Amino acid sequence: MKYSLLGLIKQEYLKSIIFPLLLIETMLLVAYFWSNAYVNDATQKALIEETKANIKEIANRSSTIVNNEFRSIANLTALFQKAHEKFFTDYHPLHVNSSDAFYTQMDDGVIVNTKRSESACTLFYSNVQKNNPNRMQKAIASESMDDLYHSVLQSNENIAQLYFNSYDSMNRLCPFMKDALEQYPHDIDIPIYNFYYLADAKHNPSKSVVWTDAYLDPAGAGWMISAIAPVYKGDFLEGVVGIDVTVDKLINNILSIKLPYASSAMLVDKEGNILAMDSTLEPLLGLSELTSHHYQAPVEVTITKPQDFNLFKNNQPLSQHLSEMVKNNLTLSTFQDEKTSLLLTQNSIEQTGWRLILSINEASLLAPTKALKAKTDKIGYLALVFMALFYLIFLAIIIKRSKDFSYRILAPIQNLIIATDALKGRLFMPKLETSGIKEIDTLLENFTMMGQTLQELYDSMERKISQGITKNMETQNIMIHQSRLAQMGEMISMIAHQWRQPLGSIGTVLMSIRLKTLLHKFDLTSHEGRAEQKEFLETSMDKMDNYLKYLTTTIDDFRNFFKPDQEAENVYVEEMLNNTLTIIGKSLEINNITLHVNNTSHSQFTTYGKKITQALMNIIKNAHDAILEHKIEEGTIWIKADEEDGFVTISIEDNAGGIKPEIMEKIFDPYFSTKHEKNGTGLGLYMSKMIIEQHCHGTIIVSNSKRGAKFTLSFKGKQL
Repeated sequence: MKYSLLGLIKQEYLKSIIFPLLLIETMLLVAYFWSNAYVNDATQKALIEETKANIKEIANRSSTIVNNEFRSIANLTALFQKAHEKFFTDYHPLHVNSSDAFYTQMDDGVIVNTKRSESACTLFYSNVQKNNPNRMQKAIASESMDDLYHSVLQSNENIAQLYFNSYDSMNRLCPFMKDALEQYPHDIDIPIYNFYYLADAKHNPSKSVVWTDAYLDPAGAGWMISAIAPVYKGDFLEGVVGIDVTVDKLINNILSIKLPYASSAMLVDKEGNILAMDSTLEPLLGLSELTSHHYQAPVEVTITKPQDFNLFKNNQPLSQHLSEMVKNNLTLSTFQDEKTSLLLTQNSIEQTGWRLILSINEASLLAPTKALKAKTDKIGYLALVFMALFYLIFLAIIIKRSKDFSYRILAPIQNLIIATDALKGRLFMPKLETSGIKEIDTLLENFTMMGQTLQELYDSMERKISQGITKNMETQNIMIHQSRLAQMGEMISMIAHQWRQPLGSIGTVLMSIRLKTLLHKFDLTSHEGRAEQKEFLETSMDKMDNYLKYLTTTIDDFRNFFKPDQEAENVYVEEMLNNTLTIIGKSLEINNITLHVNNTSHSQFTTYGKKITQALMNIIKNAHDAILEHKIEEGTIWIKADEEDGFVTISIEDNAGGIKPEIMEKIFDPYFSTKHEKNGTGLGLYMSKMIIEQHCHGTIIVSNSKRGAKFTLSFKGKQL
């Protein structure tokens, strides 16, 4: 059987190319989808097992955080307790003026106050024991505690309010509540409420800080829990102090535990009552957390949360599961229903004896792996579609190419001659020797002419490139000049930055001279007075002379900065440090910033000492500003210098907390500053980097230590 050339070529193309490739691609796709499903399933199982192994530690760490928050509030309550015990120890009604315009006794015997200052607290004295003597004196005297109330309130963001309740129903509460008369029952008997009686001798014989269950605040602040402590004068219970945390703050500030997947927290007391919980748990328990309350009337008795908020009495499946966990003291468990699968763990809160229950949604935990599988599956489907389209197009191309090849194979040389004739006269190359074969000689001649044309084009292009390079160099020179002008502008800003401290110091010296002169501090009629005045004036003049010399030196240093032929000088590291601290040391002293200098370098080097002094001053000034900005009470700067084999390293470290990671890479950029509102130019660290790297051929790096930011300058000087 005979075949046409076109048919044979087409058949061989399909057998040798299309079918093998299609088989291989199909096998690869099958392997891809199978391995993807297998890896995803194994990853999910491993992730769940790993989470189960780690969740105990996570829960323990979370309970520690919550416990620390409660301990902090309990410690503040104990402090509050001691302050009130001292108040009643020192208090005597005869020492108090019973008349004060800010305190009023109503017709029904209620005593209230109006706001005297921003730190004032509410005073509401019930009429339940209105016949007791000295009520007004005690109300007025208790105002001396308002500043303490205000300070404690500001010390912890979790505190909603704090108060003192007396045995005869006097209530002093902070922050100030302007509608106390409307909010409180006028005959409120405070000792019947849980935030009072739980601290009395019967319920709290140890007289320590105790925590209440969740209750509805009669002062109108909604649902809350309280840390309370008794206040005794001798053996007599004068009253109870308390610090309140609203359920809303408890959820937002204490139970908002951040994990890389969806989690929820719940706080349960010893009797199984839910004190607070995240909103995500509400639908699973059939509850709606009580964070606020609309008061229809004053609260006259202790109101606790409804019965449904007790795990042991709530009949929801999750509640029953949690109650079993609590009763059996299980630290880890899994809950699953038709819609939800949760990993659950519990830990005891040492401070209160409550339970912190942490739940992790398995769907959220596995969401990244499922999303990854969906994405990889999508890639596989796209690859399948692409492969189908590719092979359709490839098949059409192969058929066409097989047809073209069958025609072209009959006269390849003729096709080459036709193709080269079409390009004749446009390219050039040196004339080649002929071969004696007509077709080949024709090709050689055509290639020679094309080469010549190409050479002409190349020569023309080379001339144009040469002209472009010349023009580009002129542009580059202009840009360099503009850059140097911009640097000079930066230097002017730096001069203003560096002059502030010396000029301020000169002003301080002049003010000191003027004040001592105006106040006649020196007895000029005596020899000792005149001698003292002379010594004072000479000392002051020397100080101003040093500052003025520094101002002059600063101008010279910045003027010489751009001179390429600037010479190095012989200098000691100690000398550079002393020059720096002479200028900025006084500012550190005024702002109570401690400076520790440890210098082990005692050799003399040849380097650019004044420029290094400039860089040191920039960095120390930044540390000084950071300490003041963050209001560090015991601000400290450590400077350490040492040398090895002629290589000097100087480190400067502060305790201002460090540099934010997101700006760490930008701090050496020109014009980058975090102090624009405080006249920061963003040039200090940029100039320091230029000085150390370009002029001293060294390095300057920055990192965050445990205490704060740490800059390390390294440079090599010629050792003498």
